[in-house]
Amino acid sequence: MSQTLTVKIHDREPPKLVFPNRCLGCGNPKAAESNLLIKKLVTDERTNEQDVVTLKYAVPHCERCARSTKAVFLAGLIPWALGFLAVGGAAFAFVAWGAFRRGFDTVGQLHNNNSLVLGAAAGLFAGLVGGLVAEVVGRVLLVPFLGSALLRAPLLSLSLLADGDWVAGLRARPNRDMTALALTFASDDAAREFLAANAGLLRES
Repeated sequence: MSQTLTVKIHDREPPKLVFPNRCLGCGNPKAAESNLLIKKLVTDERTNEQDVVTLKYAVPHCERCARSTKAVFLAGLIPWALGFLAVGGAAFAFVAWGAFRRGFDTVGQLHNNNSLVLGAAAGLFAGLVGGLVAEVVGRVLLVPFLGSALLRAPLLSLSLLADGDWVAGLRARPNRDMTALALTFASDDAAREFLAANAGLLRES
């Protein structure tokens, strides 16, 4: 059964976290590490300036779970990228050419690029949808080869939109203003060890 703990973040500085000295995926002795990377664009309410806040942690894994984490990432990234480029590129070309043929570039100022702007907007939206569909199809096809880890891991497309990340045995997601980080452990034992080692950094639920 999974358990979620919330870590406090002060002044957008990465808190120093102590993880159990064993694999968070299966509980075996630690033999490798996987990177848990969180990046989020945050607006300072006092200055109204935007800044990218980055949190990066080395998560303990055994060799098998470290390889599984990389395989799941690639199994999401490659189909998503291919779907984004193929569907987004086709939508961009179709909409931009159609807008150009209909004279959208003659609207407003001379020598503007309305057709390219419309094409880019359509391509971006269609690419995101195409990438999501391609990732889902790719995962279904790869389950017999990569196992149930593909089903347990969240979709890469949705994780990117939520500014979260996943490695075997651990899922992370920051809140809107980057003052807290929710860590969901697949193992209750790992969560209890993490709680004992980082009690002063946790937010009461």
